[in-house]
Amino acid sequence: MSSNNTAYTPGEALQVLSFEVGAQTYCVPVGTVREIRGVTPPTPLPDAPPHVRGVINLRGQVMPVIDLSARLGKGLAQDGPRQVIIVVENGRDVAGLLVDAVCDSFIVEASQISPPPSVGDEASALVSAVITTETTMVVLLTVDAILPERPIDLAA
Repeated sequence: MSSNNTAYTPGEALQVLSFEVGAQTYCVPVGTVREIRGVTPPTPLPDAPPHVRGVINLRGQVMPVIDLSARLGKGLAQDGPRQVIIVVENGRDVAGLLVDAVCDSFIVEASQISPPPSVGDEASALVSAVITTETTMVVLLTVDAILPERPIDLAA
């Protein structure tokens, strides 16, 4: 089953989960979030990209843990007391996003959502939209762009 919640659909309201990575607030569509869990030390994998901390076993399913700070080009996340793993899914892909803290879940009206500005690098592919609230701006991330690429299945 494929999720259509990995990117924002223009003209629609959207429920999001917001969280902190460093001093910045980001969010993902609630429809992509499976659960929020405490940090479990991952098992490192050889030759994994620097933003993949390793893998954890979530009730029998092995999934990667992505250091979202590193994935967003902000350096490795520092351990903190409010740090959690947000388990997200995109179709059959499941991964944990290591974030500094979860903030809130809220509904965003279509009028508050703007397309991301063009910045000309890979980071722009990670951004679906920019949400403007009365007090701040929040970056809506594209879940399928954050997840590690799945190797081509060789077994039929």
